[in-house]
Amino acid sequence: MTDTPRILAICAHDDDEVIGPGGTLRKLADAGADITTLVFCTGNEGFIRLEEKDSIVERRRGERAAAQRILGTRACIAFDYHDFDNLDTEAVYRDIMRTVRRIRPHLVFTHLSCDYLAHRTLGRLAPEAVWQAGWVCSLDLGEPWAVSRLYQFSIIEPIAKPSHIVDISDTFRAKLDAMRAYASQHEVVAGILGQIEGRAKLYGAMIGVEYGEAFLRSATIPVKVAEPLTLLEGV
Repeated sequence: MTDTPRILAICAHDDDEVIGPGGTLRKLADAGADITTLVFCTGNEGFIRLEEKDSIVERRRGERAAAQRILGTRACIAFDYHDFDNLDTEAVYRDIMRTVRRIRPHLVFTHLSCDYLAHRTLGRLAPEAVWQAGWVCSLDLGEPWAVSRLYQFSIIEPIAKPSHIVDISDTFRAKLDAMRAYASQHEVVAGILGQIEGRAKLYGAMIGVEYGEAFLRSATIPVKVAEPLTLLEGV
């Protein structure tokens, strides 16, 4: 690859980019990758006291900026969907296609179709939209751009059989620091720092390291094989 690697992380909420692929994003940033996050929901339901209702969205914007500085991301594209909005729409599909064609990423991270609401919807919708962004269609959304690799992460439900686990032992502290930046969510998701550490230790143990992050490579985007003998590589 001659270009600077471009990475796009498609997330339902701010803080998903930390809980899911945060340690991996920090490693990619350290390696010189250009990382953009795409966040759909404002986090408007992330309050536990009524007096916070009118200020939570602005507060989370500030927390997101701090967290993403820690992760080393270059930019964040944030839409204004509400947390309980139905994201299973043509508009969201087109938002994803337009963003892929604008950013032209080499690699995309997004949710698995598990967990709840927006996570589940994006886990189904995003891989299809990323794939279709490479088609010669909908040219009003920009020039087609084919993404060759898409990896999915889970926020709540463990991935029982990951296709890939990244060793994040050297960036795990940055992942925790980025989550600490989302101070408003520590009571909403009780014990979140401990949950993150426990999950990272579990995945790390699966590959014999201290901390890991698990992904499932999406089958929506097929692997291009020009030379069939390459199928034997690693045998």
